[in-house]
Amino acid sequence: AVIKNLPRKNVESFRFDPNTVSVEELCRLGFTLKQAESIDKYRSSGGRFRRKEDFRKSYVVSDSIYQRLEQYVDIPLVDLNTADSTALDDLPGIGGWYASKIIEYRNSLGGYSSKEQLMEIYRFDQQKYDALADLVTVSEPYVYPLWTLPADSLRKHPYIRNYETAKAIVMFRDHTPPDSWTIENLRTAGIISPESARRMAVCVQPPKIIRN
Repeated sequence: AVIKNLPRKNVESFRFDPNTVSVEELCRLGFTLKQAESIDKYRSSGGRFRRKEDFRKSYVVSDSIYQRLEQYVDIPLVDLNTADSTALDDLPGIGGWYASKIIEYRNSLGGYSSKEQLMEIYRFDQQKYDALADLVTVSEPYVYPLWTLPADSLRKHPYIRNYETAKAIVMFRDHTPPDSWTIENLRTAGIISPESARRMAVCVQPPKIIRN
């Protein structure tokens, strides 16, 4: 009877990131102060919720609360083109060495065009990719300016790698009409390998042709 006569607690539902939501906001979401402080203590000790399921598995998150809040849990994906080493290091199976390699390869590419390019990094295999594929994104895919760069710049790209290939690409541009500037034509002409063509297809777009 006493419980029934107590004023009912106002419970809210709003979008939140369990990694950054405040104790006060957790209480507004329906957690007790003790539960909210427990979540905060877990984060302060280095714990992190990478997926919604991680939050659901927390012992202070009951099934009923999670069912109500599931659609509001908003854990941002890690953008491979803007993330720093700390954000990358926190991904499963990465650590400091791979985090530095991801940034190093990003600089070499000019930017990631797709997250699958991670598997081009040395020893970054399918298993490692599958463990984090749902946690990362490329919000603004990088477009490599293959059709405008000089040979000195082209040779630095990991899909080209040498000056002879870079010069051949420039020569191809100089002696063929823009309508013919395609990755497939570069491959057919023997300028780039089939593997390089496959990789370039992800990050190179056809040139914009201005017609009179």
